[in-house]
Amino acid sequence: MPKDGKVIVAGVNVITRHRKPSQANPQGGLERTEAPMHVSKVAVEDPKTGKATRVRFEERDGKKVRVAVKSGELING
Repeated sequence: MPKDGKVIVAGVNVITRHRKPSQANPQGGLERTEAPMHVSKVAVEDPKTGKATRVRFEERDGKKVRVAVKSGELING
């Protein structure tokens, strides 16, 4: 949701709603869904260590690329 500055991350910020039985859902029960969160709360994963890192922009081979600050590895796409 770039217009609102929010993202949905699988398995993170899961909310639970208690739903009454209805015709569409005769069983009712608990409904678990991922809620959107602000993009500033999401970090980029370091490709070498798999942990969160900041991003630095460098120029390599005449192209502007993203580089992980912790390991210096190139970040894809």
